[in-house]
Amino acid sequence: MPADRHPEAPRLLRDLAARAVAGPLRDGDSFDEVELAGVACVGRVDGVECSGVVLRDPDLSGAELRDCAFRDAVFDNPNLATTTVRGGSLTRVVVEGGRLTGLQLAEAELRDCLWRGCGADMATIRHAKLAHVTFESCSLREADFAGMRGEHVRFVDCDLRGAAFHHAELAHSEMRRCRLDDLEGIQGLRGVAMELDELVGLAPVMAHALGIGLLDG
Repeated sequence: MPADRHPEAPRLLRDLAARAVAGPLRDGDSFDEVELAGVACVGRVDGVECSGVVLRDPDLSGAELRDCAFRDAVFDNPNLATTTVRGGSLTRVVVEGGRLTGLQLAEAELRDCLWRGCGADMATIRHAKLAHVTFESCSLREADFAGMRGEHVRFVDCDLRGAAFHHAELAHSEMRRCRLDDLEGIQGLRGVAMELDELVGLAPVMAHALGIGLLDG
């Protein structure tokens, strides 16, 4: 069964006060109802909380965020390359564009999130819990979704070539107009609906996973 609704949009004030952030994020930093520019992070930070926030061009590349909470937030053109997000939660969050190559999301909870136009090749979303999450027009080549638990997850116009879904559990989810060449862990797509052309294209991979051979003639 396909996803029954799109992710709920972030609940943001119409006119957010703009604020420049002096220095990198620190443990326990908290931001509410503000538009932030110049957000950066070095090394590991714990317990950061953002609510009702727009982050313009944040650079968190190479950082490690542990047990952080982002609620009603927009990441506009972020640099999250090789960023590690462990634990914590993202609720009603939009990630718009940006560089996410090698991003690692581990053991985090994502609810009502939209990832749109992101370059997230070789991203790792392992053992995370997703509910009402959409990936739209994203490059997710060789992404690793091993052990992901998802409900109402949508992949739309995404490049998923070489992605891995080992031991993933998906329910009421869908893939539309996606590139699905060389997928691994095809059994992890149980519970996903897709268009006929995509399903036909997956036939060789599915046959291999089931041990079905092809007869000549």
